[in-house]
This record gives sequence, C-alpha cells and structure tokens, in this order.
Amino acid sequence: MARDITSAFNTAIKSTNVRPIFAVELEISDGTLRFWGGYGSLTMTAGGSSKVFTGTGDLLGFTPIQETSTLQMSGVTVSLTGIKSSIISSILSAQYTNRNGTIYMGLFDSSKSVIADVYTLFKGKMDVANIQEQADTSIVTLNIESRLVQFDLPLNRLYTL
Repeated sequence: MARDITSAFNTAIKSTNVRPIFAVELEISDGTLRFWGGYGSLTMTAGGSSKVFTGTGDLLGFTPIQETSTLQMSGVTVSLTGIKSSIISSILSAQYTNRNGTIYMGLFDSSKSVIADVYTLFKGKMDVANIQEQADTSIVTLNIESRLVQFDLPLNRLYTL
C-alpha cells in the first residue's frame, strides 16, 4: 500500500535514531480534544492544518492497528491517562458516538522540532468510552471503529407502491 509521507519524514524514519510522537484527535460535540504523549503543548501539522495538542505525559496507549490486503473491519482501542477531570466530564456529557477519532504518528528531529506533516495512522468513528476511576488518576478507554463498519449497517429504506 502506498504511503503519502514527506521526504523529510521518510528520511527521519530511516535514520538510526528515531524519535516518534503519537497523538490522538477526538471530535466530540463540545469541540475537538487533542492529546499527545509528552509534556506541554505541541503544535504540528496534522491532517493538512496546524493543530495544537495538549501533553498528558503518559497520554496514550492503543491496541495494534491491523492492516490486511483484504477489505476487513478492524478497530482500535485508545487508552488515555493523566487527563484533567474537566475533560473527563466533557467526555461523559458530550456526544462522541459516531464522530471522528484520529491517531497520528509524527517524528522529532535532532533539535526536538516536529518534522513536517505527521502521518495519519488510523481514522475512524468513536464508539464506546469507558472510564475507570482510580485513587490518583483516571483511565479513559475509547473504541474507534473502522469507517468500513458503516457498510455493515442495514439501510433503513422502505419500498412501497
């Protein structure tokens, strides 16, 4: 499968010292939430426009992203930790089901600047969010399903004479 990456990204991914960045973008009804797995704010060009991602430290983990040569529906489960309680309340109260969720991969260069145009690893529709409260933090797990899931949904059309 062909990849649409910049030459600077291609050079950096082939180098002996690779510094990856993983970020997630969640489009909920209250606005768009953007997180990355480091500290502080990070501005990078993702999805064709410049966006600011909020660092959460141990931001995220996600299940392996499957890619096959056949048309197959597979999803990803994203785990967010270390996020503020205000964001958790937004996730609880906002509409997120069937809205876009995107996982990005970027690279830092040797001066810790983001290399142009991060790569979209996975884009799909958000399905179910689970929140686990712990003594010192909360863990939000969110299922993002492949956009191919929509082909499996029944068409609710009636034909009458």
